[in-house]
Amino acid sequence: MPFHISVELLEPLYQATAMDGEKAEWPPHPARLFCALVAHADLDNAAHRIALTWLEAQEPPVVTVPAKHLEAEHPRAAWVVTNIVNPAKATHTLLPGRTAGGVPRRWAQKTLSGSRMVFSWAAEPGEDLAPVLKELVRRVPYFGRSTGAGLLEAWCGPDEPGNGDGRRLRWLPAPAGEYPKGSRPIRVPYRGYLAWLEEAFEEQRPAWSQSVTHHYLDPDHDDRPGTPAADGPFGDLLTFSFAPGVALDPRWTLELTGRLRSTVLGTLEAMGHDVEAMTTVHGHKNSPDDPRPVAYLALPFIGHHHADGMLRGLGIALPREMPRQDRKALLAALLRHDGGLRWIRQADGQPLDLVRVSPADQDSWPQTLQPGTWQRPSTVWTTVLPMVLDRFPKKYDEASWAHSVTASCVAAGLPEPAQVQVSLRGALMPGAPRVDGFPVRRKDGERPLPSCHVRLTFPAPVTGPVVLGSKKNFGLGLCRPEPDFQEDDR
Repeated sequence: MPFHISVELLEPLYQATAMDGEKAEWPPHPARLFCALVAHADLDNAAHRIALTWLEAQEPPVVTVPAKHLEAEHPRAAWVVTNIVNPAKATHTLLPGRTAGGVPRRWAQKTLSGSRMVFSWAAEPGEDLAPVLKELVRRVPYFGRSTGAGLLEAWCGPDEPGNGDGRRLRWLPAPAGEYPKGSRPIRVPYRGYLAWLEEAFEEQRPAWSQSVTHHYLDPDHDDRPGTPAADGPFGDLLTFSFAPGVALDPRWTLELTGRLRSTVLGTLEAMGHDVEAMTTVHGHKNSPDDPRPVAYLALPFIGHHHADGMLRGLGIALPREMPRQDRKALLAALLRHDGGLRWIRQADGQPLDLVRVSPADQDSWPQTLQPGTWQRPSTVWTTVLPMVLDRFPKKYDEASWAHSVTASCVAAGLPEPAQVQVSLRGALMPGAPRVDGFPVRRKDGERPLPSCHVRLTFPAPVTGPVVLGSKKNFGLGLCRPEPDFQEDDR
């Protein structure tokens, strides 16, 4: 029998800010419900942990919500108590009720035509787990913001009468890996989610930094034409896989991409080309008006609930404005000369075997190695390897870093983003390596160049690959497309 969790809000208001930070999240995300269960569980209790582990491993649930909802014209605002981390350093300027900047906190909210929501999983937890899950659900006193008081209940059995009868709508998960027109990304639990949440809590990082999304079919979709995608700076991407079973530490990115570049230049020179004149291949511009250079990329396994962040292959992105003769020579070196690119030399002198991912059979390769994974149009792009800012920010605050990231986007040939999220320590996508694992210095003994993870939201979809920052030609700052987190106006 299916397993259901219902949320009965005490008033028909849903207060939970979407990932864009502006509007209210809609529909409510199953990951939010899972996080509420985790927050009120006793993780030292083996039964609680087993029940949560079972729930995170299930296929995404159906989400049933009130049919009509209206975005509040003015977000809810309130003064909040200032958190004093170190009471010993508290002064008269740190008083309960004061907030940074002297402004209240704001929360987006929706007014609903009903107060009941239901999350329905197809699997049944069984006689041992069902009572534990029901106990956990009863512990949760609110849903969304803490002011959204509600009564939560769980049961196993048939669906509720009235679901999908016009008063409530059902959001159905799309088949895994598919992004149907009109569908919307929703954050869902996944295998290992509990462990990732615990790690984020220990490192004082937000729960959304461990998000994985699944597309849901919008029951209100009216087949309106989508926004045309803007062309990114790169037109083609060639990818090469390491040998089966080979996975390399992402901290080797600059070493590997540098050796990939050296191998390509050596091959072109052996073919008789004037490599010095091929600025798009070696990357040293003679003037600012020279075409954008090739980007040499390392491809990590990121964004999946089993992601480990290890490198699985290499890529070469060709800029759109690349001169025809340079493009022809480069493709010949990579695909035809002496059998094409088949290996590069590692730092210890040992060869690292490479296998070309052919367009004819790319679907049979892991998604990390498929060019389409990195080229798919999206309004939301998130770094899988930290980016190095093109310049030091004037101040070490989020606004200054976001301004520097915006400048890096424009310098990389990308549109100016509508929104920038910056993480100076942790990653913004599951499996991505931490920023502090990539200290990049101009000279030994100097302080590391400023690096961060970013999530970019563009006003219109952008095609990839997207890579930005001062080390973009060598793979740092590589981004992966995410579904659009912005909510529409309905």
